[in-house]
Amino acid sequence: MSTTNPAIHQERRKLLIDATITAVAEYGLSKVTLAKISSIAGLTAGTVNFHFDSKEALLLDTLRFVSEEFDRSIANALKKAGTDPSKRLAAIIDASLDPDITEHRKMAVWHAFDSESRGRQDYQRIRGSLDKQNFKLILNLCEQIIKQAGKQSDIDARAIANAISGITEEVWKEILFAGEDYDRDDARYVCLCFLASIFPWCYEMPSKIDKNCNLSTKPTTITKATTNDINQVARLFDLYRQFYEQDPDLSLAQRYIREQITNDSSVIFIAWSGESEDRHAVGFTQLYSSFCSVEASPIWVLYDLYVEEDRRGKGIGKSLMQQAHQMAAKSDASRIDLETAFDNVNAQALYESLGYQKDNEFYKYSLEL
Repeated sequence: MSTTNPAIHQERRKLLIDATITAVAEYGLSKVTLAKISSIAGLTAGTVNFHFDSKEALLLDTLRFVSEEFDRSIANALKKAGTDPSKRLAAIIDASLDPDITEHRKMAVWHAFDSESRGRQDYQRIRGSLDKQNFKLILNLCEQIIKQAGKQSDIDARAIANAISGITEEVWKEILFAGEDYDRDDARYVCLCFLASIFPWCYEMPSKIDKNCNLSTKPTTITKATTNDINQVARLFDLYRQFYEQDPDLSLAQRYIREQITNDSSVIFIAWSGESEDRHAVGFTQLYSSFCSVEASPIWVLYDLYVEEDRRGKGIGKSLMQQAHQMAAKSDASRIDLETAFDNVNAQALYESLGYQKDNEFYKYSLEL
C-alpha cells in the first residue's frame, strides 16, 4: 500500500530523480523507460506511477532538480564571495566545477536535455532560463571589473563573458567524456590562467607546477599600512634601501615611514603571509600623489616596490601592484608612473605584463642638491 507520509513521499521522489539521472547517463534520454528507472531505484513500477503521472513528468522534474541545484550552488558561492566583483566572478567559475554539481552523470543529463531542447519548449524554457541568468550575471561582473579599472575602451565585457561561458561549456563536455577521472584542479588552473590574462590587476597567474589553486582567493593578503604597521614596513624599507646600496639604518627607516603614514604623505600597501597575530610582512609598495600639468589631472608615482628575497617569484609583487592600480583608479588619477634600472629585467617583465608602457620619448634628468 502506498504511503502518504510527506517525508517518505519526498524521499522517494528524490530517489527516483537520482535513478533517472543514472538511467539517462547509462542509456541516453531516448531509451530511458520507467521500468529501467524503477529497477535502478529498487522500487516497483506502481511506486513510480504513484509519485509521477508519466515518464515526461519525471524527466522534467529531473531537469528542474539539476537546474535548481546548480542555481543554489551559484547563489551560495556568491554569498560567500562578498561584494568584490572579481571574487564573485571567480566564485561562479569555482561553483561551476563543484564535483557534486558537475559529476559525470549530471553532465550527461545536461547534454541529453540540451540536445533535445530545440524541439521541446518545456526543456528549452528550463535550460534557456538558467543559461540566460548565468550569462547575465557573468556579464555584469565583467562590466564592473572593467569599469573599476577604467578600461571600458580597451576591453569588451560581452566578449569576455562569452569566452567565460564557452570555457565552462567546454569543461562540462570534458567532464562528460572523462567521467570520474576528470582533473578539476587542471580545469581550475586553466580558468585562472584565463582570468589572470584578461584581468591581471585582479587575478594572480598560477604556478605551472602547482595546479591545486583556488580561484576565489589570492596568494597573499594586501592591506593599506597604518600607524600599527610602522615597524613592519620600516624593516622592509630598510632592506629596500640596502638593495639600492644604502647603509643599513633601521632608525632612519622607522622615522621616515612614521612621517609618511602620520602625515598621509604617501600610500603604502603591505603584503602579509600568515594569519591574524602570526602574520608577517613580506613585501610593500609605496606611492606618492602628484599631478600632470599637460593632462591637468592627478597622477600617482609608484616609487618603492620590495619583496623579501626568499618570497620572490610567488606573485607577491604583482599582487601589490594590482592593489596600487585599484587604488589609483578609484582616486580618478589618469596614470601611474614608475622607474626601474635598465638591467632590472625581472621588474620590467612584471610591469609590462600589467600593461605599463616603456617611455621611449623623454629623457629623465636629476639635479643633486
